[in-house]
Amino acid sequence: MGNNVIDLKKFEVKSNQSFFFDNNIWMFLFCPIGDYNTQKQKSISGLFENILNRNSSIIINNLILSEFSNAYLRLDYNLWKEETRYTGNNFKKDYFSTQRASETREIIASTINGKILKIADKHPDSFNSINFVDIFSYYKTIDYNDAIIYDQCKNKNWILITDDGDFSQFGDITIVNP
Repeated sequence: MGNNVIDLKKFEVKSNQSFFFDNNIWMFLFCPIGDYNTQKQKSISGLFENILNRNSSIIINNLILSEFSNAYLRLDYNLWKEETRYTGNNFKKDYFSTQRASETREIIASTINGKILKIADKHPDSFNSINFVDIFSYYKTIDYNDAIIYDQCKNKNWILITDDGDFSQFGDITIVNP
């Protein structure tokens, strides 16, 4: 398999393309508490605007929304632990029922409903038609969620936008890295 990874700076968005944003891209766009790598955030935001201006679509599925929700909340949990100097390690018992966690979940829900779902095209996971022989073949070198993402991008001819280097081993999909 040839490598089909393109640097974001060299990638040209064309009309009517379909893009699948990995969770790390959604986190750069819509998780301000991360405040991580602002230059990369700017590059990704530019791509995001370019895609929308070219009448191309951004695909979202429940798997990514689950990853986004969980990663955002876990990030806030880690910040909460630092701020409070909390030494416990039980996310569910110690943090999940706090007022802060409740407020963060409200922010997450608002971000998903008010931003992500307003611009992204919802796509079913098609669980009933997944070829699990393929999924578990990919799972030998990437995690399960990434195997699902790769399989869907491959079968739907979606361009994968990701900051995850694990996908670079697959040359049969187009991958854009910021």
